[in-house]
Amino acid sequence: MIDQVHLLILAVILFGVGLFALLGESNIIKILMGIEIMIIAINLIFIALGTEITAEGNKFTALAQVFPVISLAIGAAVMALGLAIVINNYRHAKSVDSDEMSTLKR
Repeated sequence: MIDQVHLLILAVILFGVGLFALLGESNIIKILMGIEIMIIAINLIFIALGTEITAEGNKFTALAQVFPVISLAIGAAVMALGLAIVINNYRHAKSVDSDEMSTLKR
């Protein structure tokens, strides 16, 4: 059975992967993917810390189930906005490089 410690270790690894993708790339799509991986890691932490360990087994609290769903919906909206900005930048600069974002200023 998966314990809280295993979920927290997985969340830390996912957060590290997302942070590496965020800091190591200049491609905007890879940066957005890194942000989404970090959001998933944070949701996993909420789920792991929202469990009640009892003698019968693990039980999830209501906040541990509801908050990640709301967070994923907000994350999807943020990703849609980010991809809209990337598409607009690609139309003007013909590049998805983050260094070319200054061409959107007029």
